[in-house]
Amino acid sequence: MVSEIRIVKSMLGVSLAALTIFLFAGTSKPSGTGSELAAGRADAASIVGVVKFPDDYPEREKITVTKDQATCGAFKYGERFVVSDINHGLKNVVVTVQGARGKIKAPDAPVTLDQTKCQYTPHVQAVPVGSDLNILNNDGLLHNVHAYFDGTEPKNTVFNKAQPKFLKKISQKLDKAGVYHFKCDVHDHMSAYIVVMDNPYYAVTNEMGEFSIPKLRPGSYKVQAWHEILGTLEREVTVEAGKSSEVVFDILPN
Repeated sequence: MVSEIRIVKSMLGVSLAALTIFLFAGTSKPSGTGSELAAGRADAASIVGVVKFPDDYPEREKITVTKDQATCGAFKYGERFVVSDINHGLKNVVVTVQGARGKIKAPDAPVTLDQTKCQYTPHVQAVPVGSDLNILNNDGLLHNVHAYFDGTEPKNTVFNKAQPKFLKKISQKLDKAGVYHFKCDVHDHMSAYIVVMDNPYYAVTNEMGEFSIPKLRPGSYKVQAWHEILGTLEREVTVEAGKSSEVVFDILPN
C-alpha cells in the first residue's frame, strides 16, 4: 500500500513547494487497531524508515556569534537542517506512533542537556514524561536557560533560570508532555528542543535520517513526524505480524 500526503511550507529562504510522505506497508487488511506493548511476542511488528531530500537540500547555516567569542568561537553551524551527503537524510526529526497503547516509564537516571562552547547538545531529543533533566554548564561563563512550550502564542515560559559560571548543573522535572524549546537569553544563537513523550513508541532520526520503532502489536496506526521548521505531519500505516513496514518521508523542494 502506498499513501501520500502533501503540505506547503516556506522556511529560512528555502521554499518547499511540497513535503510528500510515502508510507509503504503490507497490502493485507489491518488485523485491528494497535494496542499494548508487544515486547517478547512472536508477532511483534516494527516501523522503520528514513526522512530525506531526494534531490536538492538546504545547506547548513553559518551563524555569527556576537558575544563571548573567546569561549564560543566566531561562528557556529546551525542544526536546524543537518543533511547527510550520502543519502540526503535529515537528522533531528521526531517520529511517533500514535494509537499504540503502552506503559511509559521515566528513566532511572536523569537525561542531560549540555552547554559546551555556547552550544546545546543534543540539539533535539525525545524523552519520557516525568524525566529528570540535568542542564550542564561546561563553559565557565554565564548562560540563561529559558524554556518555552513550542507552538504557543504568546510564548508560554516553562522555566527561566540564570546559570552563572559557578553553577555547573540545574535540575528540572519534565512533568508535562509536549515540545520544549530551549533558548539562552545571553547567547541568542543557542537553541535546542526536548520532545517530552507520553507514548513509548517514538524515535529521533540519526545522521542518515533513519529511524526504527520496534515492539508494536500488528494493526493500523498513525505515524506522526515532527521537525522544528517543517512542523508536524501525520499519516496512517498498517503493520503485519513479525514484519517491518517501511516509511519514507521524501521532502520535495520547489
